[in-house]
Amino acid sequence: MRHRIVWMILVAVPLALITVAAGTAAAFPAARHIASAYWNMPDRLPALAGNSLVHFEPGAEDYAQDVSALLPAAIARIEAAQGRPFAHPVTVGVYATPEAYAAANASGVAGVVGVTAFGRVVLSPALNWPQHRRLPAILTHELSHAHLQGWMSTSAVIHVPNWFKEGLAVMVSGGGGAEFVDEQEARAAIERGERIVINDTGSFWNLSGVPFERAPAGATPSHQIVMAYRQAGMFVTWLHDSDAPGFARMMNAILDGRPFVEAVTAGYRQDVRSLWQKFAQSDAGGK
Repeated sequence: MRHRIVWMILVAVPLALITVAAGTAAAFPAARHIASAYWNMPDRLPALAGNSLVHFEPGAEDYAQDVSALLPAAIARIEAAQGRPFAHPVTVGVYATPEAYAAANASGVAGVVGVTAFGRVVLSPALNWPQHRRLPAILTHELSHAHLQGWMSTSAVIHVPNWFKEGLAVMVSGGGGAEFVDEQEARAAIERGERIVINDTGSFWNLSGVPFERAPAGATPSHQIVMAYRQAGMFVTWLHDSDAPGFARMMNAILDGRPFVEAVTAGYRQDVRSLWQKFAQSDAGGK
């Protein structure tokens, strides 16, 4: 049985909003989880002696050492692909127990393996064991989100479409978040019309989901998420590989906080749906 995987991007919210969330927690479970994440940010955990950016729940120091060793390569990879250095250092928290991790990850679900919340990356005990092999990719995936959040305002991050944010993170991490669906399966789904929605803006009401035009038949919710991430990652990779200078122009505009529609036009001189059609008809898209 496949492990349920969900990655959430929860951008920084004002303290006043957190206060409201805490006050209405009984009525709104999501608000309660966000408030819990705010009060349990990894900054409050002990910092690794050799790397003050990595914080750990007692009992996870060896896990923290592994993350610290992976950070330089992950940061370099993201900066090269996304076109800028990090705007500021990013705190990473690692956890020994599902309970402490669930309290800090803004979803309340211990089974979520990685989250970027309030500009911090928090990582599940599952990435220490039994999913340790996934740690480099998931760390890089989440740092991709943190990189965007460091450069952009809350509103600007929210209004970048989720398929792009997740596809970028999948691309830069070498498949992190999409490991359980390969490109051949995703291409077949695209050919059948089971394609993600290529919208040109995000919404506060959907901070992480990547919807389908027509959902894959018979797929579990978990499999749909991973399929969506794989298709998004393939499309963003195609955007990068088909026109690297155009991709760089687009990324620069996105990090400057320009609307996504303008950023795509600045990069490619055409709209994103036209680009998706070219991708879908290409070898990369399955034709």
